[in-house]
Amino acid sequence: MPREEFDKALNELQLTIETVQGLVEKMIIDSIKALETRDLDLANKVVEMDDEVDKLRDDLEQKAIFLIAREQPLAIDLRKIITALRVIMELERMGDYAEGIAKINLRIGETDLIKPLIDIPAMSKKSIEMMRNCLKAYKTSDVKLAEKVCQNDDEVDGLKDRVINELLQIMMKDPTASRQATYLIFIAHNLERIADRSTNIAEDTIFLATGSSRSID
Repeated sequence: MPREEFDKALNELQLTIETVQGLVEKMIIDSIKALETRDLDLANKVVEMDDEVDKLRDDLEQKAIFLIAREQPLAIDLRKIITALRVIMELERMGDYAEGIAKINLRIGETDLIKPLIDIPAMSKKSIEMMRNCLKAYKTSDVKLAEKVCQNDDEVDGLKDRVINELLQIMMKDPTASRQATYLIFIAHNLERIADRSTNIAEDTIFLATGSSRSID
């Protein structure tokens, strides 16, 4: 395969990643919007969107495996393909977590929430910001931005801890709220895992740019 065609194939992988990013971002936004507004129809739409994300992941994996088998790329080109595979897998998992939030919302049902949502939407916004930044860093090989994403993970962890502590206090005061409080804790956990996946992409970006794998403390 001529170099021009190979670069075109690599660009197609990137375009698929960007498409999946858009879908996953919408899934996260809509899953939290559905939770806040008690919109169960919107929650069902988020669940349905996960199938599209899975299909795009499968398509990218097939294209990447074909490129590796046919071209047997060396060094930096092989790293690019492997990193693209890792990125799409991380995005697909983010979609799974958003789908999980929507399914939890469906389990809560039409019942009013036991408390106003403050930290959970904040976690969602920060997680989306991290996802955008990690993928921008990946596309532009921006190591400094990737490192910043890794450092931002602590902020999401802190918000999750605050959510859990507040909900535990609610459960102690009102045991009848335990079921929904537990569901909200699961939602906070899913958002925290979305942020973790962005951190993974940031670390993969550092590997792609430098050739060395390292975590940011």
